[in-house]
Amino acid sequence: MKILISASNMVHINNFHRPYIEKFKENGSAVSILANGEGADYNIPFKKSVLSLKNLFLIPKIRKILKKENYDVVYTHTTLCAFFVRLAMKGLKNRPYVINTVHGYLFSKDTSRLKSKIYLLCEKILKKQTDDIVVMNSEDYKIATENNLCLNKVYFCNGMGVSFPNATNESYKPSDKINLTFVGEISKRKNQSFLVKALPYLINCTLTLVGDGKERKSIEKLAKKLKVHNRLKITGFTNVVYSYLKTTDIYVCASTIEGLPFNIMEAMHQSLPIVASNIKGNRDLLSSENLYQLNNIDEFVSKIKSANLSRREYNIEKYRIENVLSENMKIYLSFIKKQ
Repeated sequence: MKILISASNMVHINNFHRPYIEKFKENGSAVSILANGEGADYNIPFKKSVLSLKNLFLIPKIRKILKKENYDVVYTHTTLCAFFVRLAMKGLKNRPYVINTVHGYLFSKDTSRLKSKIYLLCEKILKKQTDDIVVMNSEDYKIATENNLCLNKVYFCNGMGVSFPNATNESYKPSDKINLTFVGEISKRKNQSFLVKALPYLINCTLTLVGDGKERKSIEKLAKKLKVHNRLKITGFTNVVYSYLKTTDIYVCASTIEGLPFNIMEAMHQSLPIVASNIKGNRDLLSSENLYQLNNIDEFVSKIKSANLSRREYNIEKYRIENVLSENMKIYLSFIKKQ
């Protein structure tokens, strides 16, 4: 069986899909990767914006690959890549079977009505190039099923699986300041600016942003303007996320939209108190006591000030890669029975 796994960039492939690629190969399949970055069999230089005209010029190249290779199945990941790969299949004779894994539709009941309509229309236009859909939160499942966005079936999964580190016996020693931590690309979607804007109201707190991104300079500029830069730390890109979580008092999240966020699950694994925006994905993982209304500084500050700093237990086992991989592989290979 010839398989194409596609995503916007190799970072996504390496972070989420390596165990699946190995499983496909163990089953005797030939696997190719289409993505932007070193290591891809087909390096497609996607521009990050779906609206970028440069992406349109990639469609003939993708179409040529699909026609030449004659894949049995194409697994699409990430909104941008999934859109252009499926668009390249329009009018293609004997197109491959397509399973689109939705890591979070870029619209929800929390986003603007216009944005939701535009993105939903794109998905409806590509229905005939989408055989199955795999989603990982309850709101996306509702969106996909109610709008009939694929030809066959919508599946629900518990994410792609997280490789949690082994438990340690290290004890946490709190400091004079309450350390708030957030892990993620510094971007408008992750909304770190909200956390910085809340810092003036949390004078006994420091904020650690683990990650990097194109919004970093604007975040640093905002912190200086609000005179909280001495309580803000930005680590830059790092592979040692857990070393920062171990010195965290409260894990915070300000994201405007998510699929099923790894960073929240990692914080849950460390038994941290969590205060997160009340959005899809976060709602699937956390109870209402952990959530605040998106972009509501008053409610966020209140949750932080009243938070119990003691460690707690979360039900996290079902999200482990060991438990998720086999179930997801059943979904990804289910198309064979339909042939």
